[in-house]
Amino acid sequence: MEKLGLNFPLLLFQLINFGILVAVLYSLLYKPITNMLRERTERIESSIKESDQVKQQLARAKQDYDTRMAEAKQEAAGILAQAQQRAKAQEAEIVTQARQDAERIRAEARVQAEREHDQMMRDAKSQLTELVVLATRQVLQSEMQTQGHEKLIDSVLADLARQN
Repeated sequence: MEKLGLNFPLLLFQLINFGILVAVLYSLLYKPITNMLRERTERIESSIKESDQVKQQLARAKQDYDTRMAEAKQEAAGILAQAQQRAKAQEAEIVTQARQDAERIRAEARVQAEREHDQMMRDAKSQLTELVVLATRQVLQSEMQTQGHEKLIDSVLADLARQN
């Protein structure tokens, strides 16, 4: 080996030093680095699992939200339909009541008009009777002359005009 320029004891010593260096580096650097990388890998995997769980929870929450929103929309539609039905029923009731009130008012007005008409007829008959009695009295008291008749007629007409 000397021909090659190699010193065997030095080579052996360098190999042992290299082995010791590898062992020291392995124990001081490689193990901590691999442990750190393994822990990092585990943390990343754990984070990925947590992320997947969060995604699943989010998907379930969204599905639950969508379900609740659909139920709320259906409930709102039902409430709106009930309110519309109640409004229509109240409208029909109000219209019916208004018609009944209008008919009652018309009937009362008709009765009142008939009473007033009857009262006016009684008053007219009474006035007419008084006028006939008055005219008859005047005719009987006055002379039966033509001029007297004309005077009597003018007087009765004037009395009628004053009373009306």
